[in-house]
Amino acid sequence: MTERESDEVLRHDIAVALSRVAYFHNIAAQGPGVCPVCHGPAPGQGLCSTCLTTQANLHGATCDSTFFLAYADGWHPDAWSQSAHTMRQYKAVHAPQQCVDDVHMLTFTATWVHDPCIRAAEQGQEWDVATYVPSKRTGLHPVTGVALNIARIAAQNTDDGTPSRTKRVSIACGPVHAPRVANVDRFTVPDAVRPAIEGKRVLLVDDTWTSGTSIQSAAAALKAGGAASVTGLCVARWLSWRWEPDVPLLQNVTAAPYDPFHCFAGTHQCRLRANL
Repeated sequence: MTERESDEVLRHDIAVALSRVAYFHNIAAQGPGVCPVCHGPAPGQGLCSTCLTTQANLHGATCDSTFFLAYADGWHPDAWSQSAHTMRQYKAVHAPQQCVDDVHMLTFTATWVHDPCIRAAEQGQEWDVATYVPSKRTGLHPVTGVALNIARIAAQNTDDGTPSRTKRVSIACGPVHAPRVANVDRFTVPDAVRPAIEGKRVLLVDDTWTSGTSIQSAAAALKAGGAASVTGLCVARWLSWRWEPDVPLLQNVTAAPYDPFHCFAGTHQCRLRANL
């Protein structure tokens, strides 16, 4: 079997495997009407009003780049969509295993196929540190499983206890409890963690972006703690059929089936590209 034939077989296998999460929707390319930060609807070429307000409230200390693996469509007028159901239920106290598996499979496969695309978008720079957006819930946070299934992080797992090249740390909730508000004090970098992030490039992971205030507030806290840059990566960008500005974008992205080889980073350096 030639290398080209092998790639075609692997493309087919990935497409078949991800057919079970085909209820998600591909991220719209940057351009007129799409916010370059959150990939939600925006007027003209600029940022949407929510991202503008968030950047102002955080004095520009937001993610340096943001990536989304897929859209989830909330509040569908006909029925609760499967993408919305999965993103809500995977982090329930008694989460259905299929929802957890679907989120982890989407995360790993999409970030493996498009890792070269992310690298190209970030000029080939590596992440020094990986962390996630915490919450006040007790026990193991489900987004830790998402972070560990990002292909570049998962590839560093070893059986011999060798430390990962990308250091894994946890940040904490801060003194301000204000969901849906952009505030740097919603999160804090513990003193013990600061040496690990000072001057470093940090990957910040979350499962769902609705307004983006949580991950952007966490990015601001990381920068206040000394991080040189923050890359935000979310599994799902949540859009709502109940919010009128989202509807035209939703109609567009739900018109075609999910394609795992559609480049969410916009650089088209994907592994197993069809034109290989």
